Amino acid sequence: LQWSNSMTLKVIQHILGASNCLFVGSYRSNEVSPNHAVFRLMKELEASKQCSVQKLILDGVKCEDLNTLVSDALCLFPRVTRGLSSIIHEKTEGNPFFFLEFLRSLVDRGLLQYSMGLERWEWDEDLIRLEKITNNVLFLLANKMSRMRMEVQMALKVLSSFGNEVNEKIITYLNTTSQFVDILSGVEEAISDGFVSRVGEPLCYVFVHDKVREAAYSLIPDDAKDDFHCMLGEALRSISKGDGLDDNTVITIADQINHNLDALRQSGSSMRLEVASLNHMAALAAMSRSDNDTASAYLSVSLQLLPDDHWQSSYRLSLKLYIATAKVACSSGYMDKSDAALKVIFKEATSLEDKLEAYYLYVNLLHSQERGEEAHMTCQDVLAQLGEKIPEYVTAEESKKIIQEIIVIISGLSEEKLLKLKEADENSQTVMRFICLMGTVSYFSKPELLPYLNLRSIQLTMENGLCKYSLIGLVGISIVLCNVTALPKECVQVGYKIGALGMAMLQSHFEYSELKSRVNHAYSYVLQHSDPVQNCAERARKGYGFGITSGDTVFAFLNANGEIRYSILAGANLPDLLRETDKYLTLIGNHGNTLSRSYMFVYRETISALIDNGENTSLTTTTENGEKEVANDAIYLDRQSDTLSFHKVLQSFWLGYHDRCYHYSEKLLETKDSGKHHRLVTLFYHGLNSFVLLRKGKFTKRCAQVYKIAHSALKEAEELSRWNYRNKVNLLVAEKYSFQGYNKEARNSYGAAIMSARSSKFFHEQGLACELAAFHCQRNGDLEQARKFFDQARTCYKKWGSSVKVESISNEIDQLSFSESAAVEVQIGTA
Repeated sequence: LQWSNSMTLKVIQHILGASNCLFVGSYRSNEVSPNHAVFRLMKELEASKQCSVQKLILDGVKCEDLNTLVSDALCLFPRVTRGLSSIIHEKTEGNPFFFLEFLRSLVDRGLLQYSMGLERWEWDEDLIRLEKITNNVLFLLANKMSRMRMEVQMALKVLSSFGNEVNEKIITYLNTTSQFVDILSGVEEAISDGFVSRVGEPLCYVFVHDKVREAAYSLIPDDAKDDFHCMLGEALRSISKGDGLDDNTVITIADQINHNLDALRQSGSSMRLEVASLNHMAALAAMSRSDNDTASAYLSVSLQLLPDDHWQSSYRLSLKLYIATAKVACSSGYMDKSDAALKVIFKEATSLEDKLEAYYLYVNLLHSQERGEEAHMTCQDVLAQLGEKIPEYVTAEESKKIIQEIIVIISGLSEEKLLKLKEADENSQTVMRFICLMGTVSYFSKPELLPYLNLRSIQLTMENGLCKYSLIGLVGISIVLCNVTALPKECVQVGYKIGALGMAMLQSHFEYSELKSRVNHAYSYVLQHSDPVQNCAERARKGYGFGITSGDTVFAFLNANGEIRYSILAGANLPDLLRETDKYLTLIGNHGNTLSRSYMFVYRETISALIDNGENTSLTTTTENGEKEVANDAIYLDRQSDTLSFHKVLQSFWLGYHDRCYHYSEKLLETKDSGKHHRLVTLFYHGLNSFVLLRKGKFTKRCAQVYKIAHSALKEAEELSRWNYRNKVNLLVAEKYSFQGYNKEARNSYGAAIMSARSSKFFHEQGLACELAAFHCQRNGDLEQARKFFDQARTCYKKWGSSVKVESISNEIDQLSFSESAAVEVQIGTA
């Protein structure tokens, strides 16, 4: 770990915090400073309590144990070798690798030799003690290497220049050049001498210890190292030219040749362009591994090597480099750098075709920064240039007709029929690609356009042929059909079917790895109505991984939003969820993604409220005047937000603010564009809350209607997902029976609600059902049963991690105990 940079250690920290695994990390204490990042990693892991950390200090072998090894190696009694062992321990401090090399060096120097006459090993301790041998293993190894044949020394120099290991293919390439014609024989001798081993598939040459590699590298004078690397790189570039090189080979060659940039800048223009192209290939290889920092370094080298008139003399290479620079910068969170690179492309590119990739990236960049209007207009402009005119606005009546037209077209669709369509040409695929992108933007900025965009998607597919964007369009259609509140159940079922068809065909017939994150995010809006909400959270977590891997951070973070949102609804452990949310907030903040950050702040506020009402977990701060202020983000200023209203419903219900819950529920349900899933969950809490208000005599007329609306909607939702909605329907029915005085029916329904919530692993709603059952028993004088239900509720809320609910239930139990004591005293007094 002493060689790890801060980014590598952050990845390790993330893995340890997100999974159950045994991790063993080591570092050399003499190679790290007190402020090294490895110490910060250990400190943060211990503070976070995400995993247990144990430190083991590995000192050198003790003198007594070393003597056992020496006596065993020399086949002599320990008392005979004790003096020699003491000298070796003094010189090597018990380092196993060092003392073995030291022992070998004594044999090489003749200071330890086998006597044929005496038939035993013998040595002179005084001579060994007087030898001026540094206590550094590098000295021993380098000294030994310097006495070897020149071919072996050259082999060791070459191998060490590539690091601790190098692919056999690289050495084979070098062996065909005049400079390194005997390198293979030198490598074989290095293997037989124990410095190097041949391992793995494909075969690699690996130094047996990093100190061996360090000693071999020291054979190259410091002032000649850059030239030596460059010579290797140039030899490899020349001999491998024209071969179909794999990513590892490209990166290896680029790393060598980049060691001497000053010399490269002074070379001829042809050479500079070839090396610039090589670095572009290396950057693409690094990008495919999500190593954006390394990719950025390669691209920087490429751009430095371009001539001043590169947009005229090297147009294609310049275009590729600026596109890659914009992608890497966007994936790494350097939005200004990405924007600058894209602006250069818009200025210098000579055709719409050459600008398309830049426009696609630019729209995603705008979308991530909540610049929806600009993103929408950019899509509209590009599509217009491609011959596809998109209307500015679609009325509600037009949307209804469009949806009916879509249903007619897709009703008879099947995989067999779609596969009979011809393959869409490149222009049609480009149009479809931007329509899909515009659909993503419109979902947030102009949702009224979604039905029209979906219609054009399926129409273009039927007219011009099939492509992967056609199937993404089918997923888009399913989102509309499953989430428009006014549509009948039959339309929703058609939506599920067409969405499943699109996903199945994408997975079986198309390569869409670069789109997996966004497709995963889109399809979650369909599955949230049918699949267990825990599965939706897991799917979103995987979607985050797809996005990070492919460099699509915009949708990686939207999937992260989805994971937290679904986890809240699933009743996931709140403290764990808070840590996960804070982790995502840090990453999103580093990338400047204000869209995802806005939503994540709202989710965090809800989690904090559910844990302890924000007392110790909120991001709010206190001003000098003692007033509270929330974290600065645009979403807090937009009180009309559907998401914000929904989360105010959650917070106010669970914290017992019944009037506030009623207010935000009514506000969300009045919003025509609110999501169907939000509406269903809101109706559940609104329905339960209405019975509390009815008992208080508040909003009686409206509250009497709410139950019917909520029960009807949730009953229909239950037909599609018993897992997600059965317990909710049972609990609503239980509250209705309790309010009406049907005690037996109420108890049965409370029991059904508790059992179904437990079956679906909704610990929070299981606790809620127990809590409401306890209040029912309390109202009807069954205090003993009420206590049992309160105890069950408290256990569930502890699992949920809600301190505020645990405290609330504990207070109810204390109050119940007080009431029971008072009742006993009254009975005694009466007696």
